Amino acid sequence: MENGEAGLRVRELEATVAAMRESLERASADGDARVQAAASAAAAESAELKATVQALRHELERAHAEHAGAVQELDLHHRDELRELQATVVALREQLDAGQPNGGLA
Repeated sequence: MENGEAGLRVRELEATVAAMRESLERASADGDARVQAAASAAAAESAELKATVQALRHELERAHAEHAGAVQELDLHHRDELRELQATVVALREQLDAGQPNGGLA
C-alpha cells in the first residue's frame, strides 16, 4: 500500500507542479501583455507629443516671421514720418528765414 500511496503522492505533486507552471506561464503572458500595452501607449504618447511640439514650433516660427514683418513695416513707416517731419522743419525754417531780415537772426 505504501507504494500505491507514494505513487498517488507523486501524481499529486506532479499535478501541483503542472498547475503552478501553468499559473506562472499565464502570469508571465499577462505581464508581457501589460508591458507591450504600456510600450504601445508610450509610443503613441511620444508620437503625439512630437506632433504637438512640431505644430507649436511651426506656430512660433510663423508668429516670429509675422512679428518681424510688422516691426519692419513699422520701422519703414517711422522713417517715412521722420523724413516728412524733417522736411517740414526745413520748410518752416526757410519760411521764417525768408520773412525776417538778417536770415532770422535777432
